[in-house]
Amino acid sequence: MENSFEGFVKRAISSLNESGIDYVIVGGFAAVIYSRSRMTMDIDVIINILPVERDLIKKLVSSFEKKELDVLNSEIITALDEKGHFSVFDKNSPFRIDMKSTFTELDRIALKNKRKLRIFDLETWIEDPCDLIIAKLIYGSQQDIEDVVSVLLDLKEELNFEYLYKRAKEEKVYDQLLKLMDALKL
Repeated sequence: MENSFEGFVKRAISSLNESGIDYVIVGGFAAVIYSRSRMTMDIDVIINILPVERDLIKKLVSSFEKKELDVLNSEIITALDEKGHFSVFDKNSPFRIDMKSTFTELDRIALKNKRKLRIFDLETWIEDPCDLIIAKLIYGSQQDIEDVVSVLLDLKEELNFEYLYKRAKEEKVYDQLLKLMDALKL
């Protein structure tokens, strides 16, 4: 198994696709895909699964195991019961997948509006860039803001600003978005 980040991403995406579970990649790795070259040690993923869906959980674990990614059924069930996240660890590198289910409206919107893209020659589901911007503004760390700036600058011709403004107002980050856009002269 390839232990580079690219090799890890390929195995992670292949596992998610093979599992048949509805998913979307969000967070820092989504920002990297859209615009920003920066280091990340993980992939954040939202999945649509309930703790009672034991067969789906087993299928997910099995798909990870085939690609030398490690997680236990019990860890997933506990995380889903507690509305928390669980991590899937790569047996060959320090990389991991951080996963959670659709516990918030923000999670459900990310899953609903996902985009299909090709990454390393694999079809995968990535968070819509407008939803990524909103989520990053809500979380608000320095790195999150840097991700927002990068996505705004690199995708300014592609963004649906009407939708972005609407969602920013709903999530109460509209003033912050306008301040950033003004600073960027967008």
